[in-house]
Amino acid sequence: MTTLRPMRSQAGYTLAEMLVTSAVIALVMAGLLTLIQTGSQTWVVGANRSEAQQNARLVVQRLANEIRGGGWDPRNTQSFAAIQALAPPQTGFTISNDWNADSLIQTNVLVAVSGTNRGEQITYDFVSGNLRRQESMVDASPVTLTEVSSITFTYRNADDVEVTNAHVAANALNIRTVEITVVTAPDNQATSNAQKVSVTSTIRARVRNR
Repeated sequence: MTTLRPMRSQAGYTLAEMLVTSAVIALVMAGLLTLIQTGSQTWVVGANRSEAQQNARLVVQRLANEIRGGGWDPRNTQSFAAIQALAPPQTGFTISNDWNADSLIQTNVLVAVSGTNRGEQITYDFVSGNLRRQESMVDASPVTLTEVSSITFTYRNADDVEVTNAHVAANALNIRTVEITVVTAPDNQATSNAQKVSVTSTIRARVRNR
């Protein structure tokens, strides 16, 4: 006698079930993609900000070190300004040092200082996004140090009051502190506005020789 086995159901997934499953998978994938993009964007912004901070630190440290050492006046004549702003509309200043102790600041002399040839005047200026430095009798033309978004200088006297018209020699004699504010960006700025970063750094440098 033949025994009939019950037939198993041959039914598969319905179209509605497949659509629901596809929708759920799409939602999960969209969430993962957003998470990955957010993490990537955060990393890029963090890396760019770190680079911009390093750029700003290098700029202000070099400026501050030279400002602090400016005004070398071995005869204590006080006859020249340690720091003098450039005439407007220029942005920048000159640093003077009487290396040969003749009570004069001369741009045509070269003096050996601790084994290094030095000129008696250093000029910093900011032109078309470039911070430049030129030392008399050392540099034939201004040397670009770095690119910065913007930089401003505020000059203060011994009482911490701002010195106005600091490009005028008589007023420049009163400069004792320079306040530097610089805005920098990473070397390779992101094209996306969400990833663009800039860093503002401010430092005050006191002239030690006055």
